[in-house]
Amino acid sequence: MFWHTTAAVAVLYSAAVTYASDNTTAHRKCRCVPSEPCWPSQSEWAALNTSTNGQLILDVPPAQPCYPGPSYNASQCALVDAQWTNASFQQESPVGYACPLFADCPPVNASAGQTPGSCSLGSAPVYTVNATCVAEVQAGIAFARMHHIRLVVRDTGHDLLGRSTGFGGLQIWIRYLRTGITFHEQFRQEGSKWEGSAFTIGGGYVWKDVYPEAASRGTIVVGGGTPSVGCLGGWMQGGGHSPATHDYGLGADQVLQAKVVLADGSVVTVSPSENTDLFFAIRGGGPGTYGIVVETTVKAWPTTSVVAQTLVFAPLTNANQSSFLDALADIYESYPSVSDAGWSGFGSWGVNSALPIFGNFSTGYAHSVANFRQSLNSSKHSFQPLIDKLAAKNGTALYVSVTYSEVPTYVEYYNAFSGVEPPAGSLSQLGSRFLDARHLKGNRSLLLDTLNVVAGEPGQYTINAVELLGGRTSRIAQDGNPTTASLPVSGLNPAWREMVLHHIVARGWADNTPQDVVQGINHDITYVKEAALKKLAPSTGCYMNEANRLNPDWQRDFYGKHYRQLLEVKGKYDRHHLFYCPTCVGSEYWEQTASGQLCRA
Repeated sequence: MFWHTTAAVAVLYSAAVTYASDNTTAHRKCRCVPSEPCWPSQSEWAALNTSTNGQLILDVPPAQPCYPGPSYNASQCALVDAQWTNASFQQESPVGYACPLFADCPPVNASAGQTPGSCSLGSAPVYTVNATCVAEVQAGIAFARMHHIRLVVRDTGHDLLGRSTGFGGLQIWIRYLRTGITFHEQFRQEGSKWEGSAFTIGGGYVWKDVYPEAASRGTIVVGGGTPSVGCLGGWMQGGGHSPATHDYGLGADQVLQAKVVLADGSVVTVSPSENTDLFFAIRGGGPGTYGIVVETTVKAWPTTSVVAQTLVFAPLTNANQSSFLDALADIYESYPSVSDAGWSGFGSWGVNSALPIFGNFSTGYAHSVANFRQSLNSSKHSFQPLIDKLAAKNGTALYVSVTYSEVPTYVEYYNAFSGVEPPAGSLSQLGSRFLDARHLKGNRSLLLDTLNVVAGEPGQYTINAVELLGGRTSRIAQDGNPTTASLPVSGLNPAWREMVLHHIVARGWADNTPQDVVQGINHDITYVKEAALKKLAPSTGCYMNEANRLNPDWQRDFYGKHYRQLLEVKGKYDRHHLFYCPTCVGSEYWEQTASGQLCRA
């Protein structure tokens, strides 16, 4: 479904008011919203629609057909309700979100006796420019700048922190800006030691568009684990981890050059020799705040064989919970050594989870990890000390199962173990932390205390995720290191370069949960569970794309010591702060009012 409206429909939403003349970006304190006289007139919106070749969309909540009014349609509502957890369905709407923060307009299942409540755009933007070329991106930026409207940048809508939403805003949507995927057998450039292959990705492609191109040429590109994640947006600019990260680095480390549309509408190339400060910033210094990336060239690596391992364990009875936590501590303490041996991957665990962790076990641990370019025997050998510890409890206190497999190429490994599209996320709050070898092996008592806290209390249905990334992520260091063919050090939080794993703890809630309960969950994640992780690892930080949007220390934890330098880049290329997103660089100079309007702090 293509969510496009005609110009005649689009302009009906705007109030028929006269546009105030004195509303330049430099002078107004607050961004203009539809209830104010400064809001553009119908004719001005129509002019934007014309200048963007009819690509202006009046945003409508996907579930609006479920609510009384002229848009009510029972059959369409049933379709929306059936597809609501389908991430691909959400991505087809400019205001559909794979990971929503708020239930502003949920679907209504009439057959289950549900009755409609309220439906609004909430924090979503009012209009969207469905950009199909760079000129349409420029036109949308110019309009927002001229009329002092909140500007929102969106690629695929996977964001977990609400950075691709914006009350009363105009959104630039680059999902359909697609100018091609070009392979370079050998890519050389001034200022870089890279002499390998590369792909230039023009526009809003997702990784499932690029992976087959890479596989057909016997190469690996470091892209998202979820196939529908965008290549150019928040994933890459925020760091971007991948099933291939341990051996080849983060998504931000792959960027050789890019094209960026700036706040003044100009298009610049960023690389190791051009606009190097902006190049530094978009390679891990956060999305949506310096400009809009419309093209990037990324490294392509020779493909490799992979050894995969799946490990699960669970307590046999509730009386074995302490044995389960002891086994968790064993595996956390083993992570540094197995990472050094080449293993990486993803796992999850929970205690009395709302859904089974694996099989019928609601308490348990499960992971899928991989080892590149090594034999099955050597891979097994490096993991055996941990397996021996777990095996000693197998059948008495724990159920333990481990399997290995050999896969000839990376793409076959990815398709078998990672390349499945997950459902759209439910309402939730998460906290996270980088853990390095010092914190994993230095104090078992503190580690056990931390695991007990993040396991959650009965009835909280807490889930924990482990991202074992380490490896080259932590070895890539300074300018032109010939052993890693790295480019100049990126804007990434330097804590990435020391971490072994990224730990996530999360709790969720239903659409109709009372606000005081939601606030209690937010407080628990922020000041109890994430606080425990910070106590274990006080000097690290976290991955900004999988982080707590309410983290009071977001500047330090998301960006580390690079924040001041990134803020200088922001001031240079966007001096009037046209680009804004929560927890992005420079966002501390703005605040949202109770109504959602964005105003200078």
